[in-house]
Amino acid sequence: MISIISSIYKSEKHLPHFIKRVRKMSDYLDKKGIEHEFLILPNSPNEKEKEVLKKAETIKNVRIIPRDLETLYATWNFGVKNAKYEKICFWNVDDIRFGKGIVAGMKDIDDGADIVYFSFLYFRYLRIKMFKILAKIKLITPPDFDRERFSREMLCDPFSMTCKKAFNTIGLFDETFYVAGDYEWCVRAAVSGLKFKKNPTIAGIFTSDGTTLSGSKSQRHLSENERIHNMVKS
Repeated sequence: MISIISSIYKSEKHLPHFIKRVRKMSDYLDKKGIEHEFLILPNSPNEKEKEVLKKAETIKNVRIIPRDLETLYATWNFGVKNAKYEKICFWNVDDIRFGKGIVAGMKDIDDGADIVYFSFLYFRYLRIKMFKILAKIKLITPPDFDRERFSREMLCDPFSMTCKKAFNTIGLFDETFYVAGDYEWCVRAAVSGLKFKKNPTIAGIFTSDGTTLSGSKSQRHLSENERIHNMVKS
């Protein structure tokens, strides 16, 4: 049993494709006999998003709970607290998750892992006027878990999976972060003694065109990373 949590904000260009993927994933998990839910949390959705989300309401196992505008990590915390199931993962609307990764991660958690992390494909796009061009494809293969290294680098990939036990142990995401809250949470997890498990399955496709929070290299992002590094040093 697993809860798949998605935060939605100004995602109208990605949302139609995402809803199709949700439907396909639900069918896949049903065939595998896996009880699941998609907890979709739109932040102050606009009219275009509301129109697309109406279609998602017809998908079995989808719950849509609109939220007032808040940080990503506040929305994720709401999702964790309201998730039906013990196993949890997050799904960004512009990324593609593979069902086999979810199945593999669930088995690792059943076998005692608190956090499962994966290999994944990185697709880098360039925007030239009206066109979006795929410029780079790279397979990202993470290292074996090392407490010191995982406390210095963001090595929990976008497709990592965890469980409520992990949040009960180290707490929820720090909502004062705007960009790097997942990194900060993974650092806390690394130094806490939670059990990490590297799974070789390619869990999905992470896409970047330089406009996402994690790919922006904004001053806010850099300052938040520095805040985490100082936290580790202390």
